Amino acid sequence: MPYSKLCEIISNYITLESQDIDLLKSLFNYESVSKGTFLIEIGKQVDKVFFILSGYLKYFKIIDSGEELDIHLYAPDSFATSLNSFFMGKKSEEALQTITNCEFLSISKTDLEKLYAKNCKWENFGRRLMETFLIEKEQRIIDQLSLTAHQRYMKLIKNQPDIVQNVPVKYIASFIGIQPESLSRIRKIN
Repeated sequence: MPYSKLCEIISNYITLESQDIDLLKSLFNYESVSKGTFLIEIGKQVDKVFFILSGYLKYFKIIDSGEELDIHLYAPDSFATSLNSFFMGKKSEEALQTITNCEFLSISKTDLEKLYAKNCKWENFGRRLMETFLIEKEQRIIDQLSLTAHQRYMKLIKNQPDIVQNVPVKYIASFIGIQPESLSRIRKIN
Protein backbone atom coordinates (compact mmCIF):
# COMPACT_ATOMS: atom_id res chain seq x y z
CA MET A 1 0.00 0.00 0.00
CA PRO A 2 2.26 2.81 -1.22
CA TYR A 3 -0.27 5.52 -0.38
CA SER A 4 -0.49 4.79 3.35
CA LYS A 5 2.86 6.48 4.14
CA LEU A 6 1.94 9.54 2.07
CA CYS A 7 -1.36 9.80 3.94
CA GLU A 8 0.42 9.41 7.27
CA ILE A 9 2.83 12.27 6.48
CA ILE A 10 0.07 14.55 5.15
CA SER A 11 -1.97 13.78 8.31
CA ASN A 12 0.76 15.56 10.28
CA TYR A 13 -0.46 18.76 8.61
CA ILE A 14 -4.21 18.29 8.00
CA THR A 15 -7.00 15.85 8.82
CA LEU A 16 -7.73 13.40 6.02
CA GLU A 17 -11.16 11.96 5.28
CA SER A 18 -11.71 8.87 3.10
CA GLN A 19 -12.54 11.03 0.06
CA ASP A 20 -9.23 12.88 0.56
CA ILE A 21 -7.35 9.59 0.41
CA ASP A 22 -9.19 8.65 -2.79
CA LEU A 23 -8.27 12.04 -4.24
CA LEU A 24 -4.59 11.52 -3.40
CA LYS A 25 -4.66 8.08 -5.03
CA SER A 26 -6.11 9.60 -8.20
CA LEU A 27 -3.48 12.38 -8.43
CA PHE A 28 -0.24 10.73 -7.24
CA ASN A 29 1.40 8.13 -9.48
CA TYR A 30 3.55 5.26 -8.23
CA GLU A 31 6.98 4.82 -9.83
CA SER A 32 9.95 2.55 -9.23
CA VAL A 33 13.39 3.40 -10.61
CA SER A 34 16.89 1.97 -10.39
CA LYS A 35 20.01 3.44 -8.82
CA GLY A 36 21.53 6.28 -10.83
CA THR A 37 18.26 7.48 -12.40
CA PHE A 38 17.89 11.22 -12.91
CA LEU A 39 14.48 12.45 -11.76
CA ILE A 40 15.50 16.04 -12.47
CA GLU A 41 18.12 16.96 -15.07
CA ILE A 42 20.11 20.17 -15.24
CA GLY A 43 18.74 22.43 -17.98
CA LYS A 44 15.25 20.91 -18.02
CA GLN A 45 12.07 22.30 -16.52
CA VAL A 46 10.62 20.37 -13.59
CA ASP A 47 6.92 19.56 -13.51
CA LYS A 48 6.78 16.97 -10.71
CA VAL A 49 7.09 16.73 -6.95
CA PHE A 50 8.27 13.37 -5.62
CA PHE A 51 7.30 11.70 -2.34
CA ILE A 52 9.95 9.11 -1.54
CA LEU A 53 8.64 5.75 -0.34
CA SER A 54 11.96 3.91 -0.31
CA GLY A 55 15.53 4.65 -1.28
CA TYR A 56 17.85 7.65 -1.14
CA LEU A 57 18.40 10.57 -3.51
CA LYS A 58 20.86 13.42 -3.89
CA TYR A 59 19.99 16.91 -5.07
CA PHE A 60 23.11 18.55 -6.45
CA LYS A 61 24.66 21.26 -8.57
CA ILE A 62 27.80 21.12 -10.68
CA ILE A 63 29.96 24.09 -9.68
CA ASP A 64 32.48 25.94 -11.89
CA SER A 65 35.34 23.63 -10.93
CA GLY A 66 33.34 20.70 -12.28
CA GLU A 67 32.80 19.27 -8.82
CA GLU A 68 29.45 18.07 -7.58
CA LEU A 69 28.00 20.06 -4.69
CA ASP A 70 25.38 18.03 -2.84
CA ILE A 71 22.73 20.45 -1.65
CA HIS A 72 20.37 17.94 -0.09
CA LEU A 73 20.19 14.24 0.66
CA TYR A 74 16.68 12.78 0.65
CA ALA A 75 15.48 9.76 2.62
CA PRO A 76 12.15 7.94 2.65
CA ASP A 77 9.09 9.96 3.73
CA SER A 78 10.46 13.16 2.15
CA PHE A 79 9.12 15.38 -0.60
CA ALA A 80 11.67 16.38 -3.24
CA THR A 81 11.78 18.66 -6.28
CA SER A 82 13.58 21.71 -7.61
CA LEU A 83 11.43 24.41 -6.03
CA ASN A 84 12.75 27.17 -8.27
CA SER A 85 12.08 25.25 -11.46
CA PHE A 86 8.77 23.75 -10.31
CA PHE A 87 7.18 26.96 -9.05
CA MET A 88 8.88 29.54 -11.28
CA GLY A 89 8.80 27.54 -14.52
CA LYS A 90 12.55 27.94 -15.02
CA LYS A 91 15.01 25.36 -16.27
CA SER A 92 16.61 23.58 -13.34
CA GLU A 93 20.18 24.47 -12.44
CA GLU A 94 20.36 21.39 -10.21
CA ALA A 95 19.80 17.65 -10.61
CA LEU A 96 17.96 15.07 -8.53
CA GLN A 97 19.40 11.57 -8.86
CA THR A 98 18.75 8.29 -7.11
CA ILE A 99 21.59 6.95 -4.98
CA THR A 100 19.83 3.61 -4.50
CA ASN A 101 16.90 1.86 -6.15
CA CYS A 102 13.87 3.99 -5.26
CA GLU A 103 10.12 3.89 -5.10
CA PHE A 104 8.14 7.09 -4.98
CA LEU A 105 4.83 8.74 -5.65
CA SER A 106 4.84 11.74 -7.96
CA ILE A 107 2.37 14.49 -8.67
CA SER A 108 2.47 16.89 -11.61
CA LYS A 109 2.19 20.66 -11.22
CA THR A 110 -1.20 20.54 -12.97
CA ASP A 111 -2.49 17.89 -10.57
CA LEU A 112 -1.06 19.73 -7.56
CA GLU A 113 -2.97 22.83 -8.65
CA LYS A 114 -6.12 20.68 -8.92
CA LEU A 115 -5.49 19.44 -5.40
CA TYR A 116 -5.06 22.98 -4.04
CA ALA A 117 -8.22 24.12 -5.84
CA LYS A 118 -10.30 21.31 -4.28
CA ASN A 119 -10.69 23.15 -0.97
CA CYS A 120 -8.79 25.39 1.41
CA LYS A 121 -7.51 22.50 3.53
CA TRP A 122 -5.22 21.45 0.65
CA GLU A 123 -3.92 24.99 0.26
CA ASN A 124 -3.28 24.96 4.02
CA PHE A 125 -1.33 21.71 3.64
CA GLY A 126 0.79 23.24 0.85
CA ARG A 127 1.49 26.36 2.88
CA ARG A 128 2.43 24.41 6.00
CA LEU A 129 4.68 22.04 4.01
CA MET A 130 6.45 25.05 2.44
CA GLU A 131 6.92 26.56 5.90
CA THR A 132 8.59 23.30 6.97
CA PHE A 133 10.88 23.41 3.90
CA LEU A 134 11.84 27.03 4.58
CA ILE A 135 12.62 26.34 8.24
CA GLU A 136 14.79 23.34 7.25
CA LYS A 137 16.65 25.43 4.66
CA GLU A 138 17.20 28.26 7.12
CA GLN A 139 18.53 25.85 9.74
CA ARG A 140 20.86 24.26 7.20
CA ILE A 141 22.31 27.69 6.32
CA ILE A 142 22.76 28.52 10.00
CA ASP A 143 24.42 25.15 10.63
CA GLN A 144 26.80 25.57 7.67
CA LEU A 145 27.86 28.98 8.98
CA SER A 146 27.98 28.32 12.71
CA LEU A 147 28.86 24.66 13.31
CA THR A 148 32.16 22.89 12.77
CA ALA A 149 32.30 20.00 10.30
CA HIS A 150 32.38 17.60 13.26
CA GLN A 151 29.28 19.22 14.76
CA ARG A 152 27.44 19.11 11.42
CA TYR A 153 28.24 15.41 11.06
CA MET A 154 27.14 14.65 14.63
CA LYS A 155 23.89 16.52 14.03
CA LEU A 156 23.31 14.47 10.87
CA ILE A 157 23.90 11.25 12.83
CA LYS A 158 21.46 12.39 15.51
CA ASN A 159 18.72 13.69 13.19
CA GLN A 160 19.05 11.37 10.18
CA PRO A 161 20.99 8.22 11.11
CA ASP A 162 19.49 6.36 8.15
CA ILE A 163 21.26 8.72 5.73
CA VAL A 164 24.61 8.08 7.44
CA GLN A 165 23.98 4.32 7.19
CA ASN A 166 22.72 4.23 3.58
CA VAL A 167 24.44 7.02 1.64
CA PRO A 168 28.06 6.83 0.42
CA VAL A 169 30.59 8.90 2.37
CA LYS A 170 31.45 11.10 -0.63
CA TYR A 171 27.86 12.43 -0.79
CA ILE A 172 27.63 12.93 2.97
CA ALA A 173 30.94 14.82 2.92
CA SER A 174 29.77 17.09 0.12
CA PHE A 175 26.45 17.67 1.89
CA ILE A 176 28.12 18.81 5.11
CA GLY A 177 30.66 20.85 3.17
CA ILE A 178 33.94 18.96 3.57
CA GLN A 179 36.21 16.64 1.62
CA PRO A 180 35.69 12.86 1.98
CA GLU A 181 39.12 12.50 3.59
CA SER A 182 38.14 14.97 6.32
CA LEU A 183 34.93 13.07 6.96
CA SER A 184 36.92 9.83 7.25
CA ARG A 185 39.06 11.46 9.97
CA ILE A 186 35.94 12.67 11.80
CA ARG A 187 34.39 9.20 11.61
CA LYS A 188 37.54 7.62 13.10
CA ILE A 189 37.24 9.92 16.12
CA ASN A 190 33.70 8.76 16.87
